[in-house]
Amino acid sequence: MVRPGPISRSRLRLAAVYLAVIGVILYGAGLGMFGLLMRANWSALEREVETLAGTLHDSLKPLLPEEARPSPQLAAVLPGLCLVGDPCPSPPSLMSRHAVSVTDPERFYLRLLDPRGVLIAHSPGSPKVKAEHPGTAWTVVAGPGGERFLQYSIHLHHSHTPAQPGVNAQELDWGYLQIGRSLSGLDAERERLWWATQTIVVLALLVAGLASWWLSGLAMRPLLAAYRQQEQFTADAAHELRAPLANLLAVVEAHRTQPSADAVARDQMLAAVYGQGQRLSRLISDLLLARLDGPEAGAAMQSCSLTQIARDLLEETSEGASMAKVQLRLQGGDDDLQVLGVESELYRLVSNLLLNAIQYTPPGGEVVLRLWRVGSHGLLEVQDSGIGINPADQQRIFDRFFRSDPGRSRQQGVTGLGLSIVAAIVRRHRGRSRCARMGTPAVVSR
Repeated sequence: MVRPGPISRSRLRLAAVYLAVIGVILYGAGLGMFGLLMRANWSALEREVETLAGTLHDSLKPLLPEEARPSPQLAAVLPGLCLVGDPCPSPPSLMSRHAVSVTDPERFYLRLLDPRGVLIAHSPGSPKVKAEHPGTAWTVVAGPGGERFLQYSIHLHHSHTPAQPGVNAQELDWGYLQIGRSLSGLDAERERLWWATQTIVVLALLVAGLASWWLSGLAMRPLLAAYRQQEQFTADAAHELRAPLANLLAVVEAHRTQPSADAVARDQMLAAVYGQGQRLSRLISDLLLARLDGPEAGAAMQSCSLTQIARDLLEETSEGASMAKVQLRLQGGDDDLQVLGVESELYRLVSNLLLNAIQYTPPGGEVVLRLWRVGSHGLLEVQDSGIGINPADQQRIFDRFFRSDPGRSRQQGVTGLGLSIVAAIVRRHRGRSRCARMGTPAVVSR
């Protein structure tokens, strides 16, 4: 079984974090919307019951008898209700037109109670719910089979007209009216909304999961590129270090197994060891410099003469160019071109460009170093009359360990880090480097 790599695990963790955050937001929004919808439905039920209770109260107030007890007078006022202690037949399909007939027996029930809270009349077929204290305005009661009812209680008053003429009618407490509204429809709606919310959230989470995986992939691209570059750098560095180290060990092992008293042979062995050690030292120095992504520690930017640096390096490399039968020439060196940078790094930059051009220029060729100013920028260009750069390789010449001709480069002891060091120095100086169609790369520096 292949275990996922660190990048894959990091992407999974990042996608999981994205999904968790989006999931919490979606689930919170879904629950909030569910709560708002249920609260709106509940408020609508309360308004419906309150309106019905007010209508019944106003209708019954002038008709109620003097005493709140089961009586023929109460039965005459409320023919649609059953008095306590009397038979209560099933309600007809069509109730007579009366104040009580505004209620739907499938959804509502009515109760009349005396001032002590004792039941005196109720709707036909009303569920036998547990009696609640009539002083509580709103309550939820459970009927048979677990059906729930929203019950609302209000005071009933009746109008009392005194016998003395000229005295206004009075409103006296008569008892309580309780109206129960079935919550079966609301519970069914609540169930539908709950499952609809869950379904929408789950589908949204699936889409969010795919989006999280895609977004995590976008976020991980720079890290993946850096990780692959690090792996490539490690592999290339190990490969480059292996060859000189193997040569050094082979020389030491040969002289260890076959010791020789010959001073010349010993000097040749020491020279070989020293040469391989120098090669390793140069390679390690180049590796360290090529890995730097920011300014060197303690290196302060200051004004440097790029013209003077170019002149000094042309003089220093002139001997090597003469041995290679290559002519060096400077153009634009009359004007002192000042740039802001680290002088030691700029020396390394120009030196690497010149050495690279000399190495790839055949005998009798020419290397031209040009300097000029464009606005607030300084431009440096190295052009040679060598073999040129394959167009397919021009985008890779600044990569570490890249060689357009590996066999020829290894014979000359080239590490493949020269131009990558140039690119690193240019980046640290906030410049740009590019490869022209012919010759060696050009550098644009601030």
